[in-house]
Amino acid sequence: MGDVERLLDAVADAAERASRPDLVQRVRAARARLADPAFRVVVCGAFKKGKSSLVNALLGARVCATDADVATAVPTYVRWGERVAARVLAEEQPDAPTLGDVAPADVPTAATGQAVPVLTDGGAGGGADGGAGGGRGTGGAGTTGRAVEIRLPRELLRGGLVLVDTPGISGGLASSHAGVALRSLAVADALLFVTDAGSELGAAEIELLRQAAALCPVVLVGLTRTDLFAHWRRIRDADAHHLRVAGVRADLFGLSAPLRHAGLRTADRELLAESGYPALAARLLDERVRAAGTGEAAAAAVAASTLGQLLTTLTSERAALGDDTTARERRTAWEQARARAADLRGAGARWQQVLFDRTSDLASEVESDLTVRLRALRRDAVAHIAELPAARLEADLGPWLQQRTTATLLDHQALVRTLADQAADAVAEQFGSAAWELRQGVATGGDAASGVDVAFVAAPGTRASRLDLGLVALRGGSAGAMISHGAGLVLGLALPVVLPVAVVLSAVLAGRSWQAARAGQLRALRAETERAVGAYLEEVDTAARKQSRAAVRGLQRLLRETYASRAAELLATATATVEQMSAAIAQDDTARQARTARVDAELGRLRDLAARTEGLLAPLLAARRATVPVPQGTT
Repeated sequence: MGDVERLLDAVADAAERASRPDLVQRVRAARARLADPAFRVVVCGAFKKGKSSLVNALLGARVCATDADVATAVPTYVRWGERVAARVLAEEQPDAPTLGDVAPADVPTAATGQAVPVLTDGGAGGGADGGAGGGRGTGGAGTTGRAVEIRLPRELLRGGLVLVDTPGISGGLASSHAGVALRSLAVADALLFVTDAGSELGAAEIELLRQAAALCPVVLVGLTRTDLFAHWRRIRDADAHHLRVAGVRADLFGLSAPLRHAGLRTADRELLAESGYPALAARLLDERVRAAGTGEAAAAAVAASTLGQLLTTLTSERAALGDDTTARERRTAWEQARARAADLRGAGARWQQVLFDRTSDLASEVESDLTVRLRALRRDAVAHIAELPAARLEADLGPWLQQRTTATLLDHQALVRTLADQAADAVAEQFGSAAWELRQGVATGGDAASGVDVAFVAAPGTRASRLDLGLVALRGGSAGAMISHGAGLVLGLALPVVLPVAVVLSAVLAGRSWQAARAGQLRALRAETERAVGAYLEEVDTAARKQSRAAVRGLQRLLRETYASRAAELLATATATVEQMSAAIAQDDTARQARTARVDAELGRLRDLAARTEGLLAPLLAARRATVPVPQGTT
């Protein structure tokens, strides 16, 4: 147990002695958050770049599928557990409902999105190596899910580190799985992007990293398969240059899974060091420790705020016990403070009005921004369709539209996050509280439009085949021959005169019919494609608008509950202070002396706790300020 945990336990005891269950609940909630410091590292990259092999090598266990003919299709969360266990989740979040436990041997299959048997006896046992051990239970139907969670006894994971293996995203933002990775980044503490040493980062990968860096405070790049490519250092340096030019702050790590496994198997420290994995593990642990320090600072701030309220009440009571001349005036001032606290808690409080106004404005701006962005995307898509050759329309439009849609929704999400932060700050300013921890834990980004599960399907090809166009031309040529023959009959021309004219006219009309048919087919194809794009963007609009609205409602509810709870605390503090001062004034000398002794003793304990809190909080806040990441793209 750390110093902050012991401090929180002592503060909770003090709140219980003061009969303040609201403060006890607040401190215990902070203690619970501190006890489960999840640090999520999202591992993403293109297909077959070694993501799953990297996770397996980092943990020294086969927890993710690495076969050549299969790939991860759903997110896989790997976290600490006393024993090997696995379960299938109904949603992509780690706290989603469980569809059922599965045997560790079936985890790689479950990660590919295939159905796996569900354990019926709850025994997902396994060996200490976290490999493909474990019993299968006594039956159970097969199930598929949207995510898989694995628990593993590994020291790297013990402190709260969670590895999230995501589906491959070849094509960067154009990948159909890009939304899954970006949704994971919305709640990630670090991104580990995986590429291999065979080639430099492409434009699509760099653009994905640039967008992801805006969502995640820490970006690392794992360069895998260094054992296969002698020139991997040159590739690493080139990748570092590309990222600097793009304004992405990221450290690169050369990695070799075979060297890692060989080093673990033979206990060869040199092989382990050469694999690059110890350096990567150390960096991940350093980032987790820094994040834990931020959590400890927030928890210590809760302790400081709680002690402040307890000390305020007891200090006022002590003044009433020792000074009759000003006690009544002090009580009157506290009665006025209680009235203000009651107003602060009421539905008509100014902060409540600001909250309603700012979230209403936020909802309106979010709706308008999404409409403008998707309309612009639709216009660009129509122009792109007009520029593409017919032969490339079906193949090229889908990836282009997927990439532009993902980028559009990312920009929209960034705006939502910025506006949400501004709204939260406006409410905090109006509330009038300078308590730093009020804004801690108020997540304003959410998953608003971080990615929607809508795939674009190009319009089915209505382009005519060469045979169809040939029949059209034949019909045109036949019409030419019939016209020439009719003219010969009317004019009485001989066959030798009519025949050459018929041939020429038939050829001209056949060519024009061919061209007209091709132009008509192309117009029909492009019109059908534009309708398909419109239908796709309507689905995107519906899904993104639903997510944005949910994010705004969630922000409004979270701010209202957070500040209402704090207002209730302030009212309870003012009420307790008035009541204890009134009781002190009414007491006789004997009771006053006894109560004074008890208050002095409790004040001594609270002041000792306050000194401990200050001694812990000051360095934690200093460390937090020193490790706040520089925004991506700045110098």
